[in-house]
Amino acid sequence: MAGDTRLAPHTRLVPWAPWCWPVVLTVLITAPLLAPGYVVGYDMVFVPDLTLRPDLFGVTTALPRAVPSDLVVALLDEVAGGQFLNKLVLVLIPLLAGLGMTALWRELRLGGPLVGAAAVTLYVWNPYVAERLRLGAWALMLGYAALPWLVRAALRVRRGEGWAGFLVAAAGCALTASGGLIGVLLAALILLWPGANARRLWPLAGAAALNAPWLIAGLARTTAATTDPASVRAFAARDEGYGGVLPTLLTLGGVWNAGTVPSSRGDSVPLVLGFLILLAACVGLVSWWRQDRLAMALVIAAAVAVVVGMAGVIAPNAFAQVVAHVPGTGLLRDGQRYLPPLVLLESIGFGAALAALLQVVPLKRLVAVTAVLIPIAALPGLAFGGGLKVSHYPADWKQARQVLADAPQGGDFIPWPFEAYRAPTWNGRRPVLDPMERYFTRQAVVPDELIVGGRRLAGEDPRSAVVAEALRAAVRNGTDPTAALLQQGVGWIVVDIEAGGPPPRGLVPQLTKVFSGPTVAVYRVNGEPSPQHVQPWFVVAVLAAWALAAGVLIAAAITVVPWRRRAHSRI
Repeated sequence: MAGDTRLAPHTRLVPWAPWCWPVVLTVLITAPLLAPGYVVGYDMVFVPDLTLRPDLFGVTTALPRAVPSDLVVALLDEVAGGQFLNKLVLVLIPLLAGLGMTALWRELRLGGPLVGAAAVTLYVWNPYVAERLRLGAWALMLGYAALPWLVRAALRVRRGEGWAGFLVAAAGCALTASGGLIGVLLAALILLWPGANARRLWPLAGAAALNAPWLIAGLARTTAATTDPASVRAFAARDEGYGGVLPTLLTLGGVWNAGTVPSSRGDSVPLVLGFLILLAACVGLVSWWRQDRLAMALVIAAAVAVVVGMAGVIAPNAFAQVVAHVPGTGLLRDGQRYLPPLVLLESIGFGAALAALLQVVPLKRLVAVTAVLIPIAALPGLAFGGGLKVSHYPADWKQARQVLADAPQGGDFIPWPFEAYRAPTWNGRRPVLDPMERYFTRQAVVPDELIVGGRRLAGEDPRSAVVAEALRAAVRNGTDPTAALLQQGVGWIVVDIEAGGPPPRGLVPQLTKVFSGPTVAVYRVNGEPSPQHVQPWFVVAVLAAWALAAGVLIAAAITVVPWRRRAHSRI
């Protein structure tokens, strides 16, 4: 892609050394998390066995926030188990990100392997990774790890090769809606950049098709696809002590949740190093652009990422009206999550700047090694788990799961208290999205109202809204919500005893207790829950989207795998 500016021979490494550095970084980040148990926190929720259910396909009244990632987990944990998948995901995020940047660096030919190690370090070890891992955005981060592979494959597609690898990387990005949008944007800019062969653009259509499951499941439910306008300010990017929101984003931080920000962010040394990295990245970007104008495609993607990240800050009122009236635009309310193109660009620029610096300074190896370690020095808190911890589900959860699975009565369940997040003692009081929805075999009516900054934000699921209002009316007026629960198909209540709050019988008198343990209890709602029907056209549309995405992925996988057939000898 650009001219070769590799280091002098005495600074080169043995061929396999660059591929070992991502392994070292992965060990430094994840080693303590590989102990027995589950790493759960905020949106990272893995359970022993996620049951395959219609809602995992997106056939539900709620927005498909975990489509297709939850279905992938449900299929894979039948083979490996949820705990193993939990560990595997934690390892794959930094490992694939580092290996992908190593491969992309070789493709770009901007410098030697030691210089490339600096780009790898910044892409693996930065505030965005630290904050999003602590926020539990594992599926988004797998898409982040796939991004350099996608860029590398897109460059090859421009040359008329590598379409299957491109689609496999695009599938990694499409594990979430946000990651899918990032992947399609970046791929489109590279493939549509002037000089591309129009006949080689069809893989872009395949990349779009891989996003069909969440796209169709979300947009087909237009009545539930708009978002509370107050969520724009709640999820807006934040200043972390870097002189404003924009400098914070440019130094790759700014997540909305202050509780997930590494403690060192904003300290004097990380602040100086953060701006040093940014300055070096800008210098390197100019050097790269002079060698290859295709770099501008990544610049545009990064600029779009910054604009999205700043939207909730510079135009919150206008943006609030957009998410309130335009279905699907609520995906953009957490603008900081769309920073991966900027992280990718700065990582490449950081490596390119080091390559230029090494052309004029003595002690090249010392300078290079120092630069490789700067991102780590700027964010020491990412080491040894980055604030994540290992936990264990209480033993009585397994018993309650079996009781609920064996019960002959029908109906979905609701968690109690009817709130989205918990801070259980078994998880060290660390907040986590209620694991009951995934832990138990029956489908749940999930509370999707969120409390951010002390303010309750409205959800999008109409079933959940009816249940929440019935329970609130019971608190206000003493009315019996049983009829409303049964009408919404709720036949069970699973109580998180440690979460506190009023006992369910205080609000829902018509209950029968079927199981009680130290931390969880199961109640049956007396009565016959109403069957919940989904429009046939909706089911057909969602399944067609899945079939399309699966067909594209299977075709790509068959092509990528180097199948070999042995010729049979003649008799």
